[in-house]
Amino acid sequence: MANRYSYKSSLPIFIKQFPVFLILLIIFQVLGITLSAIYSQAELFLAINRLHHHIADQLFMVITHLGDWPVTVGLASIFLFINYRYTLVLVCTMLYTGFFTQVIKLLLKHPRPAIYFQDLDPIYTIPHYVLQNSLSFPSGHTTCVFALAITLSYIFPAQRKQPWLFIIALVVALSRVYLAQHFFKDLLAGSLLGTFFALHLLWLLERASWFHSQDLNRNLLQFLRSR
Repeated sequence: MANRYSYKSSLPIFIKQFPVFLILLIIFQVLGITLSAIYSQAELFLAINRLHHHIADQLFMVITHLGDWPVTVGLASIFLFINYRYTLVLVCTMLYTGFFTQVIKLLLKHPRPAIYFQDLDPIYTIPHYVLQNSLSFPSGHTTCVFALAITLSYIFPAQRKQPWLFIIALVVALSRVYLAQHFFKDLLAGSLLGTFFALHLLWLLERASWFHSQDLNRNLLQFLRSR
C-alpha cells in the first residue's frame, strides 16, 4: 500500500503520490473546459453521438458497466482474501463519493440528453438500450469509476500503473456520452468530483491512527485458518 508519507501529512503532500494521474486529469479538464467554452453542450454531445459503429455500440455497452457500483463491490470482495484495508478503502471511497454525487444530482436536477433533445434534433440511440431521463449532472458512472481508479492507484502505488487506470476511467466516462446518457460537462464534473472526494477520504483515513492497525493487514483466509 502507498504509505510513503506520515499519516499526519497535509493533503497537498499526500496527493503527491498520484502525479501522473492528476496531470492527466488536469489536461482532460483544461481540454474539456476549452471545448465547452467554444461549443455548446448540444454541439459537443452531438459530435460524439454521431460517431457510431455497431461494434463500438456493443463494446461501449459493456465498458460502461465498469462505472457501476457492483464492480467496486466485487473488487472489494476479492480483496477480502488479500487485505482487509484494501476492502475498506474501496467500499468507503465508493460510498463517500456516491453520497456527494447523489446530493448534487438531486439539488441540480439537470435533464438527460434524451429529454433535452426530444423536441430538437434527433439523436442516435442504440436499439433496445434504455435511456435515463433525469439527474444528469454530474455523471454517477464517471464519478464512481474515477474514484475507483484513484483508489486502485493508492493500493498499487507504482506510477506506471496510473496512466492505464486513468485511460480506463476516461473511456468509461466517454461511453456515457456515446450511449446518450450524459453531456460532456457531466463527465468533466464527475471525473473531478470522483477524484477529489476519493483523495480526500483516503487522506482522512491515512490520518486516523486506527487505520494503521495491524488487524487491517489480515485477510479472510487468515481468519478462517485461525478458527
